[in-house]
Amino acid sequence: MSWHLVQQRDGATRRYRDVRDSDLDWGTLVLEFDLGEIARTAGAVLRLSPQNEPERIFAIEPMPGGRMHLLRRHGADVSHLSIGLGREPMSGRMRLSYHWDRPRGRSLLTAENLTRGTIRQQEAHGALPVLPDEVAALFGTNATRFRHPGVGWVGLADHWQTVGPMPGLAPDTLVETVDGPRPVASLRPGDRVRTADNRALPVLWQGRVIAPSVGALGTVRLSARHFGLPGDVILRAGQRVALSGTDVEYLFGETEVLVEARHLVDGRSAVWTGAGILAVSHGLLFERHALIRAGGVWTESLYLGRIGRNADLARSTAPGALVDHGQMPLHFGPVRRELLGFEVQALALARQGARAPLAA
Repeated sequence: MSWHLVQQRDGATRRYRDVRDSDLDWGTLVLEFDLGEIARTAGAVLRLSPQNEPERIFAIEPMPGGRMHLLRRHGADVSHLSIGLGREPMSGRMRLSYHWDRPRGRSLLTAENLTRGTIRQQEAHGALPVLPDEVAALFGTNATRFRHPGVGWVGLADHWQTVGPMPGLAPDTLVETVDGPRPVASLRPGDRVRTADNRALPVLWQGRVIAPSVGALGTVRLSARHFGLPGDVILRAGQRVALSGTDVEYLFGETEVLVEARHLVDGRSAVWTGAGILAVSHGLLFERHALIRAGGVWTESLYLGRIGRNADLARSTAPGALVDHGQMPLHFGPVRRELLGFEVQALALARQGARAPLAA
């Protein structure tokens, strides 16, 4: 399983493998975009050149009532999915994943509001293949397709890419277990991992995801020097890290808070790294959300929320195989309070005034 290519807002394209000169019977098309920008400008999110319409259509566009609609047509064959975006549908960062599988006759459209932490999914029977000329047009120029300027990037995978919470640890990250530090990739179900709450929890699931280091899937390098670590630590942008200190207690009334790694980026203590590469990330899942010691940093285990209440949606996540074994846990709240974007800015300003990096 791999990715074919990714194209960013400025047109820069990264090719990971050649797209064969034949129909793609299954795969995933992923887009990330700013819903606010989409709402301010009329028009489609993504649409192939209308010169072949109505016989050939490939369009993703917002619809009245806060819905996102995907329509595809190959002559008499039509595939369409429509998904609601929630009570406040047109704000936040959105990741939209379109999965298709022609042999199994199945299509999925998944909308993840990365700002609000919500996920919605719609399934349809039947699927159209993605044709070579459609791939060429989707990742071509403005002459072959319209793409809203609010779209940050578009990617094409040769498999059904998982959705939902993203594992965020590099494979060789050392995790503190009852038997000492071990690479996260080596851990297996049943292994016991030390947590910040003085309990050792058995691993329920350990697995990996391969995805391009771009947008909200980007990777961040935490500096060993600024964090007082034995070595630099690489995390996905959305992986949450625990911060503490007198300023945290003063500003938020908490001894410890969670902050996404992307918020730590300041050019010194944390920097973006590996732009565009296909990065492998591992995650650990427990019956409850926990803080684990990984690479010397207190960071979170995989947090699923209540996705497990929707079996079909849960199956499309990284640990989805647990559903059919009756082992998918429900997490009713994060182990620590997570700071919102403006709160992170307040903490950064306070530490800037003290001449300390946010990560200190």
